Amino acid sequence: MAPDIFSFIIGILPVAWLFVALCVFRLPGHIACPGGLVLAAALAFFKLAMPGRDVATAALEGGIFAIWPILLVTIAALILYKYSVATGGMDVIVKLITGISKDKRILVLMLAWGFGSFLEAIAGFGSPVLIPGSILVSLGFNPMFAIVVCLVANTIPTPFATIGIPVMTLSGVTGLDAGVIGYNVATMLFLPCLILPFLIVMMTGGGVKAIKGVGLITLIAGLSLALPLLLVSRFMGPELPALFGSLCTIFCTAVAGKKLYKDSAENRKYWIAAQNEPTEALLAGGVSGGSITSGGQITKEVSEGSLAESGHMAGPGRPVAGKRPVSVFQACLPFLLVLIFVAATRLIAPLDAVLARFKFDIVVYTGPDGYTLDFSFLLAAGILILISTFLACLIQGFRITELLSIIRKTIAESKYMCVTVITIIAMAKIMDYSGMTHAIALTLVAVFSVFYPLVAPLIGMFGVFITGSNTTCSILFGNLQASAAGAIGADPSWIVSSNLSAAALGKMISPQSVAVGIRIGGLEGREGDVIRQTLKYSLFCTAIVCLITYFFG
Repeated sequence: MAPDIFSFIIGILPVAWLFVALCVFRLPGHIACPGGLVLAAALAFFKLAMPGRDVATAALEGGIFAIWPILLVTIAALILYKYSVATGGMDVIVKLITGISKDKRILVLMLAWGFGSFLEAIAGFGSPVLIPGSILVSLGFNPMFAIVVCLVANTIPTPFATIGIPVMTLSGVTGLDAGVIGYNVATMLFLPCLILPFLIVMMTGGGVKAIKGVGLITLIAGLSLALPLLLVSRFMGPELPALFGSLCTIFCTAVAGKKLYKDSAENRKYWIAAQNEPTEALLAGGVSGGSITSGGQITKEVSEGSLAESGHMAGPGRPVAGKRPVSVFQACLPFLLVLIFVAATRLIAPLDAVLARFKFDIVVYTGPDGYTLDFSFLLAAGILILISTFLACLIQGFRITELLSIIRKTIAESKYMCVTVITIIAMAKIMDYSGMTHAIALTLVAVFSVFYPLVAPLIGMFGVFITGSNTTCSILFGNLQASAAGAIGADPSWIVSSNLSAAALGKMISPQSVAVGIRIGGLEGREGDVIRQTLKYSLFCTAIVCLITYFFG
């Protein structure tokens, strides 16, 4: 089928608007994305002759899908995280991690790679850069280094973030099996997952020589994330790979750091200046008066009030005023409950069958081939997270009224995010049903032909650069990739998965991710410097995914 140039131009306009609005005009997502929705609806109705009723119901379907399950699981994960912060549990977890080693290479692996992956699994939305980066600054690391290394580290687990929502969203948008997509993504990211820890160590130590003395520990850090992602996505689905993987890599790296690390003169060159507890590194304003010294560290004067104001405790393990000290078990309990509930509903078939009865399906779109929306009330990951949080609250003796206050505040603080997600998904649904996405796919296939799989991942990298979100990128380009794969006779699941894999690696250059990161060290206005430093790592790893997609598809 020959490409329709007119439809291609019409279809590319909403995407072009997002690029210009977000990257040139620097409009916030909650303003740019509604503009994209209005533009897509107008083009579909006036230029592509899509009936008004179909335009409206396509947008409505997108809005409903955005609320359930995407925003449900996202807000539930944020509530879980903020509950852990409020009880002091998150600080106990941080203290455990920072007490492993004095070697800054191992500390960076534990915090940026391991703990950042854990935060990505349960919360996402900037926390994997903001929180580990703040801790690194409080330990004496250069704020610019802390931002860059956390951005580079916050890549591999992002397709499985917030209990697998990017993979599940991509599956919902394209109609492809979520388990297959998750396993494909884990396969494509296996090699980058092994390489990135070595790049992180080289960044920390100033070159290839920094690998000496921690090479095996670094390999273990990569393998202990890559293997769980592969195995859990294959046998349990896309909800838990990042959570299992992050816990596994934290544990394995910690054990390797204790058992394999040698206290030698060579290794002591990489010790931090003093084994300080993390203090109140700024989330906004960062380090003031810091002077950069050797080894990528700083002599720091940390301003007061940041983490405390955000709800984070002033020092890991020290309870918030008026709170009781939290044990390690209590700190881990909410996340253990999530693991147990999600794993049980996925692995115990009779339980799954019983809970699956509490559901209903609806078709909202009034045109042909409408998508069936599935509301499985007791199997939804967001519901299971909320149940885990309430149960942990009861067991730990935390006041329900305080938890309800956390819920209210989280929902109120998420209003702009909700507007962004709802409108971008509504826009993507209109583009899909009106044929815009298919027209773009046909044109790209006509240009690249059989070499399309080689460039398909670059679309994902471009998409996350525009949107700052793996989930949103999947919504925008998932069907485009599937259509293109069908046009050249390739496996749609494989090509679609490459979009999500490259989007994960492009996250480190996303202006939205960088904007969150620069809050760590008062580096506003230096977004370009950060992107220039992360770009080479993003392009290198994305090139690997391009080759894997082409030669193994």
